[in-house]
Amino acid sequence: MNFLKQYWLILAVFILLTLLVLIRTFSQSNFRYDAVKWAEPSAMGTNIVTEDQISSHGDEILLINLGHDTADNIRVQDKTMKMNPESILEKSNLTLIRKNKGPVVLYSSDNSVSARIWMILSEMGIKNIYILQDDHLNNE
Repeated sequence: MNFLKQYWLILAVFILLTLLVLIRTFSQSNFRYDAVKWAEPSAMGTNIVTEDQISSHGDEILLINLGHDTADNIRVQDKTMKMNPESILEKSNLTLIRKNKGPVVLYSSDNSVSARIWMILSEMGIKNIYILQDDHLNNE
């Protein structure tokens, strides 16, 4: 008992730090730190899809148009959402992406924007995310 009276402050700080480490370790909203694992689909090109591949997935696709341009030239229009890249990490947007049962396809006129958003979402542990390859730009 004398020990607790002498070292109560040190024990309290130790317990608090231990709790914070455990919360950080088991929290679902933090980024994952295994960058090699999460970047592998990008290096292999398996995260890039075309319009033909999208239409074969059925009705569960969520197409996210990143930016200010319209996606009129894309044939899959049923479940298209328009989001600013800056707002992708808002809670409502993340909930919508996580609750989608099918693949999430990112589209932007600037491919680097789609790639950056793909990397952020995949590092957060969200799976089944793809980048739409713009065939019209590749044919020019």
